[in-house]
Order: sequence, then C-alpha cells, then structure tokens
Amino acid sequence: KEHNLQDKIEVWIDGGIRRGTDIFKALALGAKAVGIGRPFLYGLAAYGQPGVEHVIDIFKTELRMAMKHMGCPTVNHITRSMAITKNLSDHFAGQASDSLSLSTYSPLKLAPSRL
Repeated sequence: KEHNLQDKIEVWIDGGIRRGTDIFKALALGAKAVGIGRPFLYGLAAYGQPGVEHVIDIFKTELRMAMKHMGCPTVNHITRSMAITKNLSDHFAGQASDSLSLSTYSPLKLAPSRL
C-alpha cells in the first residue's frame, strides 16, 4: 500500500496456511486470497468429501473467531495494523543447501567468447 500498488496487483498466499488465524494474518498483510491445499488433501484422504467439507468448516470457524477477537465484523474491517510484523524475520526458516547437486554435478563450462 505504501507504493499505491494495491489496485494494480493482487497478492495471493499459496502455502503454509494451516489455521484460520493464518488466513486472518494473510488478509491483514494485504493478500486478496489464500491457497489451502494440504489440509484439504488430508481431509479428502481420511474421509472423502465429508472430510474436505469439515476442513472448510474448521477454517471458517477459526477465521470468524479471530475476526471476533480483533473486533472485525467483516473481512473488509481487517487492517494491516492487526498483524505484528516487527519480528517477522524471526519466523523464517533457513533453506537447506542442495547437497546432491553440489556434490554430484560439475558446473557447466562456458564456451570461449567469439568477440
């Protein structure tokens, strides 16, 4: 929002959504939508369509509860100030190096320049 891009691009969060509070935080940080894949797959694998429907009910209940706790009667009332971002860097896990590619493959040698 500080660069006035909210009307030019949409942010969708796809991955890491496990609770209704995750949806609330994503919306507070400016996301227009979230992708919820793995929880639906768990519900589908365990109980079929009723399992997926139950997962949807859980997410809706948790999101509504978070909204009530924050005083938001509708999704439009969720604001960025409702998400604490000052310690966000503490919540990122480092990415493991790809030891297979580092120890197995030789780097590609560039052809000599023709210039």
